[in-house]
Amino acid sequence: MKFKKIRSSKTFKTILRYFSELIIVAFGVFLGVYYGNINTDHKVLRDKEKSISLIISELEVNKELLKEQIDYHTIIKTEIDSIIPSLTPKEMNLEFTPYALKDLKIKGWKGFLYGRLQKTAYESTKTSGVIKEFDIELIQKLTDTYNFQETYVEFGSSILDKAISINSSMKLMDFFATIKLMTSDLLGTEKSLLKKLEKNIDELKTIQS
Repeated sequence: MKFKKIRSSKTFKTILRYFSELIIVAFGVFLGVYYGNINTDHKVLRDKEKSISLIISELEVNKELLKEQIDYHTIIKTEIDSIIPSLTPKEMNLEFTPYALKDLKIKGWKGFLYGRLQKTAYESTKTSGVIKEFDIELIQKLTDTYNFQETYVEFGSSILDKAISINSSMKLMDFFATIKLMTSDLLGTEKSLLKKLEKNIDELKTIQS
């Protein structure tokens, strides 16, 4: 009887020891998972903050590029609006040549230009998956803005291609028609896009602060 009690006591102590070890192991695993999740959350937060900072910088660069083009296109628009009324129908139908362009004396003329807007930071944020950590409304706004940027760049490129295709078989009026595209439709697009960029930048800075 006494032997059974001793044996029972040893079994209980063994079970208690194993149970204690199990608790310790389980608690260790819990702490590992817990701190692992904290580290992951911190990394996600750091990545999100870094992405926001990079996108802000990118949009600010694009904003300055747009401002430069808006200023340039506004100047050329003023020049063209003053030159065209002074030309006769006969002059407008003259063949376009480099000499004709020189004779027009368009002040400030640098050619058919548009802003080569950047999108690297935004694309990297999408590729890395960090963008899914952004608020859905912010994602929609950024997507809309960058899609608008892409449309603007494609439009500017098409005008440049059209200008490059101008040759001596074309008339002076063809040249002016292409400039009109740059100083009206493209300029209007630039002004609308600039407003979008400024709104995005303000909103991102609010999140950042």
